[in-house]
Amino acid sequence: MKSFLGLVQSAPFRVDIEYKDANGRPYKNTTTIKSKKDVQEEVPVYANKDSVMGEIRVTPMTTKRLEHQGIKIQLLGQIELAAERGVAHEFVSLVRELAPPGDLSNMRTFPFEFRNVEMQYDSYKGQAVRCRYLLRVTVTGKGMTPDTKKEFNVWVTNYELPSELGQPIKMEVGIEDCLHIEFEYDRARYHLRDVVVGKIYFLLVRIKLKHMEVEIRRKETVGAGSDARSDSETLAKYEIMDGAPVRGESVPIRLYLSPYELSPSYKDVHNKYSVRYYLNLVLVDEEDRRYFKQQEITLYRKAEDTPEELAAAAAAGPPKLGGAPVIAPLTSSMYGLPSSSNGDAGAGSGSYGGAVPASALASTSVEAPAGSSGLGGSAGASTSSSAAPLAGASTSSAAAAAPAPVPAPPSEPLSVPPAPITPAPAPAPAPVSDEPPLTLPVAAGGDSGAAAGEEGDSAGSKSEAPPLSFGAPDAEGGVL
Repeated sequence: MKSFLGLVQSAPFRVDIEYKDANGRPYKNTTTIKSKKDVQEEVPVYANKDSVMGEIRVTPMTTKRLEHQGIKIQLLGQIELAAERGVAHEFVSLVRELAPPGDLSNMRTFPFEFRNVEMQYDSYKGQAVRCRYLLRVTVTGKGMTPDTKKEFNVWVTNYELPSELGQPIKMEVGIEDCLHIEFEYDRARYHLRDVVVGKIYFLLVRIKLKHMEVEIRRKETVGAGSDARSDSETLAKYEIMDGAPVRGESVPIRLYLSPYELSPSYKDVHNKYSVRYYLNLVLVDEEDRRYFKQQEITLYRKAEDTPEELAAAAAAGPPKLGGAPVIAPLTSSMYGLPSSSNGDAGAGSGSYGGAVPASALASTSVEAPAGSSGLGGSAGASTSSSAAPLAGASTSSAAAAAPAPVPAPPSEPLSVPPAPITPAPAPAPAPVSDEPPLTLPVAAGGDSGAAAGEEGDSAGSKSEAPPLSFGAPDAEGGVL
């Protein structure tokens, strides 16, 4: 009878709540969420191992004295699935008794406190699943007085430590003899206020493309194994190209994540659901056929940056792209064109070749691997701004490998001034002799003086040999 009357009677008590911090002051860490019927609601924000405390005010709605069987407050953590309406899977359940059975004639205040609550899962609201925390206050009625229940939502957000920058993602996709592109992103893990930086290279274009865009897609998976069900939704679209590209063209990507309502990636939350995010690259041709390729990324929530962290990030500069490519086929919605199983796009399309303009090469920030020369090789091989030597030029490998000379450091200035230098006296002139010069007799058989002079010249030449000349051919055609 009481439950039947509770359906038609209004609640006999009004319940209000006020959150407080550890010092007894009003709790100010709040956020705004959408409750039922898209009504904006301001709720407190907590993290794992935080203490939830405050005061409950219970006010009778009549002037009569109302009896009750007790007042209690519960802190609950629930997972609700869209496929199981009305069924809540609880993973947190804490109870505090606020008042024993009695009566109320005027407003009364009851303090409550839940210390070091384990709230390991974030609050989440998606299309097929909802994870929520709430405080439920129950005033159990007595006799003809119905029960009074009031629920107050609590939002939980947990933070992760910033992870080190991972390796860039580089992948080649294409349709054989039709389209061959290479895309790369600076990494696969981003925080919710991060920026996705990447590039798109067109290696082969035989399809008249109209535009290209990048989408952020969220995929919710409920259940496990054969009972798993997945729902996907597009959260954002960002157009990065408008018009037909040509072979060798490079299109940059810079996508900011902060304007969109994103959540961290979740995996097997209480063995009930998972949430994954993807970057979907979509190309549309002139006949509105779509070609797309998805790449999974991991999102996490990072705590607010300190001034020291902001200064370190500014000094580090923008991220650089690079890494070896991973070859995969491009998913196409156009029927009749076979998708390449190994990512090749016909002969000559597996490398940049000679058709890449110099502007595209200069914009590439990836260094070429050691031992590579020219632009040949696989599409994963990168190029640098310094071009390889031409085939007809003759260069010395030893000269190319020799390092540049290191200048000597400047010498320390002398602390004591040098002594003055006295010039040496000029030598006295040699005395001039009046005797006639000596003449050598000439032999009858030939010019012996000339022969002696030649022998003296040859004997004197032994002290300094002439330099060797490499590369001069001998009489037999060899090289000395």
